Amino acid sequence: MKITPLKPKFKIMKKVLYLFALLSCLSLQAYCQGNGTVLQNIVSKLKTLSTDHIIEKAYLHFDKPYYAAGDTMYFKAYVTLGERHDLSKISGILYVDLVNPQNVIASSVKLQLVDGVGWGDFALPGTLAKGNYRIRAYTKYMENDPDYFFDQVFPIGSTNNTNVAESSTSTPQNSKSDIQFFPEGGDMITGLVSRIAFKAMGPNGLGVSVKGVIVDNTNTEINKFSSTHLGMGAFYFEPQEGKTYKAKVTYADGSQNTIDLPKQQPEGIVLAIKDTLDKMSIEIRCNKAYLKDNLNKEVNLVVYSGGMVTNVNTKLDNANIGMDVPNKNFVSGIVQVTLFSQSGEPLSERLLFLQNPDLLNLAVTSNKTTYKNREKVQVGVNAKNGAGMASSGHFSVSVIDEGKVPVDENSENTILTDLLLTGELKGYVEQPNYYFNSKTTKQADLDVLMLTQGYRRFSWKKLLDTNYPNFTYHTESTFEVTGQAKMADGSPLAKKPVMMRAASSSTFNGNIFTAETDEEGKFKFENLVFADTAHLIVQPEISKGKNTTQIVINGETSEPPVSTINVPVIADVNTIMPVYLDNAKGREAAYTSNNVVLKNINVKETKKPLYRTNSLSGAGNADQVIKGDDLSSYPSLSVALGGRLHGSYIQNGTPYLNNSMTINQGMTTQEPMLVILDGVPTSGNIDNISPSTVETIELLTNQNASIYGVRGAAGVLVITTRQFMPVPESKATGFGVLQIKRNGFYKAREFYSPKYENTDLTGQADLRATITWKPELITDKDGNASFEYYNGDGHGSYRLVIEGIDDKGNIGRQVYRYKVQ
Repeated sequence: MKITPLKPKFKIMKKVLYLFALLSCLSLQAYCQGNGTVLQNIVSKLKTLSTDHIIEKAYLHFDKPYYAAGDTMYFKAYVTLGERHDLSKISGILYVDLVNPQNVIASSVKLQLVDGVGWGDFALPGTLAKGNYRIRAYTKYMENDPDYFFDQVFPIGSTNNTNVAESSTSTPQNSKSDIQFFPEGGDMITGLVSRIAFKAMGPNGLGVSVKGVIVDNTNTEINKFSSTHLGMGAFYFEPQEGKTYKAKVTYADGSQNTIDLPKQQPEGIVLAIKDTLDKMSIEIRCNKAYLKDNLNKEVNLVVYSGGMVTNVNTKLDNANIGMDVPNKNFVSGIVQVTLFSQSGEPLSERLLFLQNPDLLNLAVTSNKTTYKNREKVQVGVNAKNGAGMASSGHFSVSVIDEGKVPVDENSENTILTDLLLTGELKGYVEQPNYYFNSKTTKQADLDVLMLTQGYRRFSWKKLLDTNYPNFTYHTESTFEVTGQAKMADGSPLAKKPVMMRAASSSTFNGNIFTAETDEEGKFKFENLVFADTAHLIVQPEISKGKNTTQIVINGETSEPPVSTINVPVIADVNTIMPVYLDNAKGREAAYTSNNVVLKNINVKETKKPLYRTNSLSGAGNADQVIKGDDLSSYPSLSVALGGRLHGSYIQNGTPYLNNSMTINQGMTTQEPMLVILDGVPTSGNIDNISPSTVETIELLTNQNASIYGVRGAAGVLVITTRQFMPVPESKATGFGVLQIKRNGFYKAREFYSPKYENTDLTGQADLRATITWKPELITDKDGNASFEYYNGDGHGSYRLVIEGIDDKGNIGRQVYRYKVQ
């Protein structure tokens, strides 16, 4: 590594150091001058942390930044391993929770991870109260360090009610604006020029503009300062012996306050670092008092980034020691630079954020730049890594109509902000995408952010402890069923076989599993893979006589507690999405625009059946209603509904009425039913829906289907899924033969996107907000992928976002826009 000396900034001779090696986290070694025991111990701990206790992170890409009651939230999950963002192959199950404003898990799914990726969705009931909800995602292995759970607040509005769900996700409340000061390196040292960062926040927890002056104990003005971004900024300052200092502050609202600056230390040593995009200029500075007491003692410098370490130790024989470190030797992300004493005590620390050209370059092209409504769009994607080589990887794509879903790009949470920035910092980061959404560098603002936020990965005090880290949760790839078998007298059924099979032959392809009990009668069925809800039968093998054995099945381990987070939120979320909610009302009106016939019908006042439905006709207006409880044990809806639906049949997952023949240009064709899932039209294939998730199925024909207009002429099948009803996993006990239910992997809904033969705008309006959602787009060996879809009826700008990770752990994101006229 080439190290160049710094130009002197102070009237002190510098001793220029050379960093000896940039070392891989898989083979960390320390090169030391003299006694290197301390540095070797530090590097050894980093090796253990990076190889034996690798972190997993979860990131979820959503189709939209906010939602309304009645929507479906679509998401793609990326789970990474280590600090180079390699897609994880050690965990096979991702738990995803929808957490309501009271911090209660309202719904939960288990996603099967294959090579670190999976996708799913949550159907939001139309009756859902508006409020600030959260999505939490984690693997069992991540429970060792819950700081790395994915946890994001989502505003969910509503057009149907004005009630706001009481929230446990709250905004930090202060009676007035406040400001904090953060000396670079940790302390203000007498006689040393210090860079002092600051952060001012308003009562709502968000950054506020601020300005002020620094005065000493004689009220003499020493310096002025003002914020540059979101209440943050920095200034240089040299504290003098015997002086104390205050900041006289004026906030954006005109309020004023006087704050004590951190107390200066009479002697000390600190790090000062400047990032100039191509290199880090590092300086070790101490004042005369410290140099006198520690002359020629060793100091150790450790630079840690992306699982890699650069280290050097030297003698403190000068008050100012400097070096230049090329940024190209590190990956994009947070760099932690720490200075240690000869005895291994951390003396000073500094965080930096490096933005290197090592991210994926995702080139998006379309066959046109301007389209008509309902016109087909053909999109091509080419992925290259930072070296310009073709990149094969997993990606997800969302296309929204920006006229219906306005986006604050600075406030977006993206794969870049989450994996590179906010996931590694303590506390709330306001407008995270501000630092990434422009080619114009935001390095100065990023640097101030690094000075005011703390590093999450580890603290040296914990890391250097002999018992740290202590991981107790293991990786999990498949399901297991555990229990205990006892004889009628309560004694263990030891060393005997226990069988398990599924009630449906499709669950395990008809296989029967056998496990042998141990001395205590305990048994375990492992390496189980199944989808949806499985009905399982467990029984011991008894050679003769009546089976009176008691079987006790353990429930699944409980989910980790939901923490209360303290982040700024909007009290009434409807106020931040008026355009989106207006479009939602328009969609509802479009669905009910053909109900003129119903208005002319004399409907008798009869008591309607009590069941939940998303049918536009409401409960009690269907030809036939089938309850989901009668369907849950079947492998698919095609099988479950076969012979049950009156006057209909199902072919390849698509339902048809027996008399739904139409004549078009002299040709007779069979029209499929319109399939509505939770109020949203689908592609028509009912086998994309798990029977265990269904609450009701309603068959609507003729007059009952007229509310859906011409689209319902061939019949309508309205499917309403269960509202936040997870299968209980409590302990089950029985004698002889025991039946239990277990939740398996969730089967994601297929995103519905219509196909238009022409751009004729007759018929029902297409008011989609999300135009298309592609949860899995794989680029080939040449880095290429393509897909197509059809526009909606909205005019203006359509926004395509693609995110993902390649097979080398390189991450990327691209935003592409086109016009619809």
